[in-house]
Amino acid sequence: MSLKAHLHYKIDELIPKGESFAIASSGGGDSTALVHALKGHPQAKRVYIVDHNLREGSAKEAEDARAFAAECGYEVKVLMWNHESPDSGIQEKARCARYALMGQQCRVEGIKYLLTAHHQDDQAETLLMRYARKTDWRGASGMAEVTYAPIWPELAMVNIVRPLLGRTRQELRDYNRLEKLSWAEDPSNENRDFARIRARDMLLQQSELRADLLETAQDMRAALTIERAILREDARAKITVKAMGDIHLSSKPLPELLFHCLRAASGSGQHLDRAKIKRLLKMMSTETFKSATLGGALVAREKSGFVISRDPVAVTGRRDKGQGVSAMPMEITNEYQIWDGRWAVKSGLSNISITSQYSLDNPRDSRRPAYKITQPVLRRESKSRDEFEIFETMNVGGVDAICLVQKRLDAALGIKTP
Repeated sequence: MSLKAHLHYKIDELIPKGESFAIASSGGGDSTALVHALKGHPQAKRVYIVDHNLREGSAKEAEDARAFAAECGYEVKVLMWNHESPDSGIQEKARCARYALMGQQCRVEGIKYLLTAHHQDDQAETLLMRYARKTDWRGASGMAEVTYAPIWPELAMVNIVRPLLGRTRQELRDYNRLEKLSWAEDPSNENRDFARIRARDMLLQQSELRADLLETAQDMRAALTIERAILREDARAKITVKAMGDIHLSSKPLPELLFHCLRAASGSGQHLDRAKIKRLLKMMSTETFKSATLGGALVAREKSGFVISRDPVAVTGRRDKGQGVSAMPMEITNEYQIWDGRWAVKSGLSNISITSQYSLDNPRDSRRPAYKITQPVLRRESKSRDEFEIFETMNVGGVDAICLVQKRLDAALGIKTP
């Protein structure tokens, strides 16, 4: 099957008919093939290019990629990473910044699907690096063809689609040569200080290892599908997610379901130690258990079982640095922004901001559950006095508000998100 035919087939399989998507392009060989092979596709509307601004010549490469995508008929945005020249963890910081910029652009333009040019060789390299970090069996399943917001909250409301995982780097280069396309080569691809380049070198020398990694990943993905079906059954029996994002459980959930509930309710993208989850479940089994916090979430006993919500301590003004999550007051604009990793909000009104109920006077009303103070409040500024409006439902005058907790939990359980 030709590359164009393969991509059209995969888009029909992975993206709803009629739903527009954007393509992430670097101007490198992989994304050049992706952009060219999809030109003219009725759903392919936009290309996003990020200038990481890390080395001389990056602006020209971004401009060349922009000109190529525009020539192919796309609407193109070049997004600039403004930074203070990081000197450590450069690739990971650049990756998070890249997806933060593209995620925000997707939300601005109402794009729910962002295509990347990850291919089979990228998959093998990713797997090898995960094994080096002692991944569990879920990590050994590799990258999925569709993943909802794999970096949180930078990609909230956006699905990453990887339609080239079944194709090799060589096939993409062959396509480019056949079509007489030129592309940029990133000098960092020769830098063995980076783990990915070392993994690439090792796999080039050990072809059997590459095949073993990919075969194991396929088996682990099948196991992951089975696990998610089991978790969905447990969730249906025990879980209710309220409109404001608090998760109520009639009884203790399975450990992996608790893992996903904690991440969804906390709004955080941080990793959770599964050993700590098991200890938390053991605590929840005791008659004396009242509440505990883990990973930015609060688990509390209630009459009908348990409730999981944002950790109240995390909304008292502390910023979770490095996780992109903050409950600090935030001005609401006419473009979707993510507040505290749990809400997407926008408004055409002026002088309006979002904060937590903790910011109100006397927030610790003993008659209210502790998790109530983590829920959002609108602040409307005026000359006479500021007015506060508590989010009791989604219907808040003049503000478009979306609670992200249910969507994130659904995606983790393998329920397709729109």
